[in-house]
Amino acid sequence: MRNIEDIIINRVALNVLDRENKTTVLTDKELELSEEVYEYFENHLLKILKDEEAKPAFFGEEKNIVKELCKDIFEDEEQFVSNSNKLSQYLFRCIGTDEKESSGDMAVCHFESQEGKYLAILKLNFTNSYCHYIKDTDGNPVVTIGVNRTGLPGLGQKVSKAAVIREFKENNEYNMLVLDKDKEGVFINSFLKCTFTRDRRENTRIINRVSEQFARKAFKDNAQEAERFRSRLSDHLRNEDSFDVQKVAEENFSDIMVKNEFKAVMVSEGITENDVQIDREWAEKKLKKKRLKVDKSIELYIDSEVYNDKDRFQIKRNGDGTIDIILKNVKNYIER
Repeated sequence: MRNIEDIIINRVALNVLDRENKTTVLTDKELELSEEVYEYFENHLLKILKDEEAKPAFFGEEKNIVKELCKDIFEDEEQFVSNSNKLSQYLFRCIGTDEKESSGDMAVCHFESQEGKYLAILKLNFTNSYCHYIKDTDGNPVVTIGVNRTGLPGLGQKVSKAAVIREFKENNEYNMLVLDKDKEGVFINSFLKCTFTRDRRENTRIINRVSEQFARKAFKDNAQEAERFRSRLSDHLRNEDSFDVQKVAEENFSDIMVKNEFKAVMVSEGITENDVQIDREWAEKKLKKKRLKVDKSIELYIDSEVYNDKDRFQIKRNGDGTIDIILKNVKNYIER
């Protein structure tokens, strides 16, 4: 699901959730997919699928209104508009008087990819956008600026709340990807009523993040050991299929206290299994570029290919906890 590159959008329904006036405006038909409209939703859907903050989740066993309405659409697409309206009304009821929730549009998108069919539910919060308008003053045009208070997130902005739900099949690892920073909010807990889980991507992301945080603390004054640990971990994530906390600790640390501390921080983040599957594709993309901040005053951005090219870049370990970073065979450089 996270590796989807191309999608075909089949249907979109757009409704208005107006908290200020305590009402919804529901559509009677699907949105016309002009070139601009298609590009708008394609852009946002692909960004949601690739967003590292999008978490895998599944519906619980109890009766779930969102699950049933989506299931009906997958089974009979003629119900798309009517069930999209029901989903909008249900979200509006869930929002209620929650002051954290703003007015906005709710879009329901039916799309497909090489992996199957999907429904996406997007909460498009209104934003203020500035525009010019022309008024007539005594027969003379006057150009001024006004505020449109019902603007939608632009192509360069992020949708704050979304769920991409895949067609229900028994062998699915999870039902959906959910994007919402407010884990205690109504979108997750009252509307979707979903339970989060972890996939390879999420586990690999956590391992990488926690390992970096550990390196910064454990090797604060030992750049040599920090570099050795980071290089080994990077190679592991890019070349191995699984991550064993105990094995990695034994291979990287000789000090028993450091070993135990590393295992403890991993366990505290839920990495407890002996064989945690790694998303090597994500690791390859994430670790392709390295950003090094040296002694708080120097920053280097290096492609991993250059980092590992001994004719262009070298890290020399001095044996006293310090390292020398050497750029080789420089033919040109510029200042910015």
